[in-house]
Amino acid sequence: MLTLSQLMEDLRGALHPAPACEKAACDKAAEILKHYSGRDICLPERLRQTNHPCYARHLIHKQDGEGFCVVAMVWSPGQGTPVHDHGGTWCVEGCVEGQLAITSYRMLDGSDPEHVRFEQEEYVEVGRGSVGCLIPPFEHHKIHNPFSTTAITLHVYGQELTNCTRFVKTDEESFRVERVPLSYTSTPAVC
Repeated sequence: MLTLSQLMEDLRGALHPAPACEKAACDKAAEILKHYSGRDICLPERLRQTNHPCYARHLIHKQDGEGFCVVAMVWSPGQGTPVHDHGGTWCVEGCVEGQLAITSYRMLDGSDPEHVRFEQEEYVEVGRGSVGCLIPPFEHHKIHNPFSTTAITLHVYGQELTNCTRFVKTDEESFRVERVPLSYTSTPAVC
């Protein structure tokens, strides 16, 4: 069984120093997450804890100067996000348990700072072993667990994600812009 320590060692080796471009960083992180998300990985009990009414967001690793942050998210049945971005940083997401539905969006008009228009691009259902990359400005999506079992995902960000923009639907294509701070359900004793 693979361990979280092995994952972190592999990510440090691939992402420190930070690759020259976001695509290269995403490609390296995606290759590593693909290896870990498709196999049994030993996650501490802290990273399996759910949260209600929202999904759980557990910090695994952050360190200034390393150029990446790792978070585990736990999605109980019925939980999900609104359409959101990743605050301008790249992200690689890997599903290690369960299944999720992910819908990506293309921004049609972002000239109004309070309202934007989106068009749905793709809807996919993913499961264990699935890995996806998001590189700004192509980062708008929502995640939902419509299934009967809990899902766990690992997220590698180019930097710590402390805030994001979420988009609340007001009609078929129009969304209200809300900038929100993000917090963790749990953090390790030492990051």
